[in-house]
Amino acid sequence: MSAPGIGKDPGQLSVPDFSAVTRLPKPLKAMVYLVMLAVLTVAGVGALLASIVVVGQLTGSFDVAAFMGR
Repeated sequence: MSAPGIGKDPGQLSVPDFSAVTRLPKPLKAMVYLVMLAVLTVAGVGALLASIVVVGQLTGSFDVAAFMGR
């Protein structure tokens, strides 16, 4: 009888299977999906703000140095 993880290098970080989420009860599965959606939303908003800053710098309509107070 063996358990998952026995004999693996403890320094190695592994992402759990997505199939493990499908076996969770519905309330826990919903929480996992909500957390994933929140992470993707924050990443999307961050990418949008970064692109606004880049376009603003290139067009000269937004100065990061003046915004940061030098």
